Amino acid sequence: MNGNFIWYELLTSDTAAAEAFYTHVVGWGAEESPGSPVRYSLLTVGKVPVAGLMAASDACVQGAPPM
Repeated sequence: MNGNFIWYELLTSDTAAAEAFYTHVVGWGAEESPGSPVRYSLLTVGKVPVAGLMAASDACVQGAPPM
């Protein structure tokens, strides 16, 4: 359908800043994903998860930009 979100993945070197941006500026919620072997946050609109947020791998340390 037009206008509906699809799933987004955000890999970043600063998960705290990204989570703060999406919760405070965009108005999305954030909650930890249960059962994930790594710290993985679900970003939500209402109670519906629309995106995932996690720390980028060592690629960011080596110069790859967050994506």
